Amino acid sequence: MAFAAQLAALTEDLVQSVTQSSPENQSARFKRLRDDALRNLKSHSFLRTNQFEVANSLNGLEERFRVNHRDGLADALRQRLDALDAAPSKWHPEILSLLLELSDQPTFKSRLADLEALRPSGQLTAESLRWETIAREDGWADDPALWKTNRYDRGDSSDDELSLEDSTDESEPTSVSDSDDGVPGGRTAENLIIKPDDVELFNSIRAAQEWRVAKPSTDPGGHARKIPVSELQIVREVLFMLQGLDTTIFDSRCTPLPAFQTSHLVWDTHRAVINTFSESGRQLRILRIFVQSPRDTSNLQAFQDIVAKRLLDFDRNLSAVHARLASPSDEAVVATLISLKSELAPWLEPLYALSNILVRIDQEPDPGAFRYLELLFDEATMMQLSGKTETYRFLARIFVECFNVYLRPVRLWMDEGRLLPGDKIFFVYETAREITLSETWRRRFKLRVTQDGRLHAPSFLHPAVGKIINAGKNLVVLARLGQSANLSRTSTVEPPLDYDAICPPGLDLAPFPDLFASAFDRWIQSKYRATSTTLKDVLMGKCGLSTALTALEHLYFMSDGHAASTFCEELFDRMDSLKPRWHDRYALTASGQGAFGHLVDAERLSVSVDEDAQGVSVVEARDLIRSALPRIRITYRLPWSAQMVLSPGCNEHYQSVFSLLLQFKRATHILHKSKILHNYWTDHENWGERALYYSCRNKLLWFCTTIQTYLSSLVLTPNVLRLRRALDEAQDVDGITDVHDKFVKQVVGEACLGSRLTPIRECMLDVLDLAIKLERRKDEEDGYVDVLKGVEADFEKHLRFICGGLRSVVRASSDVQAAKWDTLAEMLQTGASSGMNMMT
Repeated sequence: MAFAAQLAALTEDLVQSVTQSSPENQSARFKRLRDDALRNLKSHSFLRTNQFEVANSLNGLEERFRVNHRDGLADALRQRLDALDAAPSKWHPEILSLLLELSDQPTFKSRLADLEALRPSGQLTAESLRWETIAREDGWADDPALWKTNRYDRGDSSDDELSLEDSTDESEPTSVSDSDDGVPGGRTAENLIIKPDDVELFNSIRAAQEWRVAKPSTDPGGHARKIPVSELQIVREVLFMLQGLDTTIFDSRCTPLPAFQTSHLVWDTHRAVINTFSESGRQLRILRIFVQSPRDTSNLQAFQDIVAKRLLDFDRNLSAVHARLASPSDEAVVATLISLKSELAPWLEPLYALSNILVRIDQEPDPGAFRYLELLFDEATMMQLSGKTETYRFLARIFVECFNVYLRPVRLWMDEGRLLPGDKIFFVYETAREITLSETWRRRFKLRVTQDGRLHAPSFLHPAVGKIINAGKNLVVLARLGQSANLSRTSTVEPPLDYDAICPPGLDLAPFPDLFASAFDRWIQSKYRATSTTLKDVLMGKCGLSTALTALEHLYFMSDGHAASTFCEELFDRMDSLKPRWHDRYALTASGQGAFGHLVDAERLSVSVDEDAQGVSVVEARDLIRSALPRIRITYRLPWSAQMVLSPGCNEHYQSVFSLLLQFKRATHILHKSKILHNYWTDHENWGERALYYSCRNKLLWFCTTIQTYLSSLVLTPNVLRLRRALDEAQDVDGITDVHDKFVKQVVGEACLGSRLTPIRECMLDVLDLAIKLERRKDEEDGYVDVLKGVEADFEKHLRFICGGLRSVVRASSDVQAAKWDTLAEMLQTGASSGMNMMT
């Protein structure tokens, strides 16, 4: 009864909130709605949510997150599901099921940052504990004795002499003597100064440093004299300045102050020497400013850290010079500016080159995040060519260290097929729009380019960019195909890419770009070759790419003569019978599946006619080669893996070859309908006319047979065999695509289907129209002789144009197809001469 009462109360609240009615103002309506709702709730036949289905759905959602590279979202989902399991409730399945029903494409529309919105608005972060807060709460500012100075001036007492009675008596103030050591008021800081024992040494040091505060004197003419400084002090100031410390002789920008001069040098000599060190300081200052400037990208931060380490090495060398001059082990050590310049030169020259690189970067309006890599690479190459070996090694080592940091997203992409979210430096990115599976290889991942169209990658990486992006795409496609496990058996050890691997000993004379290209290519191949070979084997084998190409040859190239003849005969019979629905797609598809079903997957095959050809009259479709035959389309639905490899435009090339073969099949079919023996007795009545007819028919049959022989024997069959061999030699998906594209273009060109041979091809179709004209007009007794003479004359004219046109194109062309065109012209010319001799 308690449950029934609770259900009734909840139902009343539900009805009242949904219908906006209440028992006070609409009692009858409210009662009716409440009773109906109660009755439905009590008599419902729905079971509770299946908790196991909900769990499976959530596990599948987590897996879908990970497959689509949303690992952060998957981890957050798993963390919350584990928390729910720790506090079970019988209503959890219903709540989770409701959330699943309300979700809308969570894989693509969920954002991890939205979880922050679930935090209660009243929840505040814990305030950090500060001394100001403690002082305010404890009232330190109100304590008058806080800033009172304590004096500990009992010099004659110690901790050991304090009695227990003195330490425990807090009411007795401690008396302080005002006359200790004869100093009124107690001991002060001046009393604690230690007097030097060697007064003469102390005075000499003070005298040596007096030049720092000395005022320049004036000569009799009123001009200020220079303050003389010993060379030892100048050396000391130079060392401090090069270390980035404040000095007296140099200002903050490392510019020498004109008030000082080396004591034993004339002004011009002093100025020349000191300016040399000043320029060195300015060069080093550029490096120190760069090190101290904040950077927001990991690549520049790494470069900054590497520069800081090189400066630290230089400072250590300077400290060693300091130590040697301050505490010489040999009495013969002499500190001179000239010797210091010679000693510092080998350390400063590499830093100058590094500083010049930073200056060039600052001068460019938008250098980007990897411009320093290109400059390091180019400068190292230039130093090697200039014979500056130490500077070359210095820059090459810095380049290698920086490049390995830049290589981190490249390694992640080539090893796992993943991209760092929000990474704008790596030159590979994933398109945001939705794409089909067949577009995975071509359109899902793109190369990032700048606004002026240049590749967003260091110039020295451009030759390897194709393999880098393909290595990651190999992994993505293999994961889509469920073949990622095959890579574990073919994984290879990654070769090192440090300085010793790039520039091994004994190859100092080899150009640095060549050394880098060789080492980096080994590194690329270790990751690229295994994935490419695995994907190629999967595509050609399990995914049936080889079978798909064979199916295209059977359908579009009519490689199986029996199947092609069966399909063509049925099609031509439908056209010759003048059926209004000869183009019915269901009947044509059934005919095609019946003819080619034993060669290809019949369920993937369909035959149709373009809509513009369906409006052509049946007589025109029967009597004209160009009217309907080119509009007959054979469609073979390839698996998405095969569509991914083959270029989208290849289907049109296949269709053009099919249409050409179909047109020649049509002309041959018309000419073979009439045979000599069929009209043997009637031919005696008008033998001259019939002889002319048979002569024209023989020439047309010879022309059609010659062209078809050329296409099958010299174009299609050799190119198909070459395609098979080239596919076996292809190394990756791009290689397969390129091989197939070249094959299709080669076939189209050799079959005279290119734009350059359009007039010649149209003339061939005119000859085929003559064949239909010859057969359709033979039943006309009046004027048929004129028709035959016209057919013969047109044939001779078209044949001369075709042969002459082919030879002209051959002479003006250097294409590979030109040799085949010359062979075709020779075949037609030879056949025509033989036919004329036989007629004679």
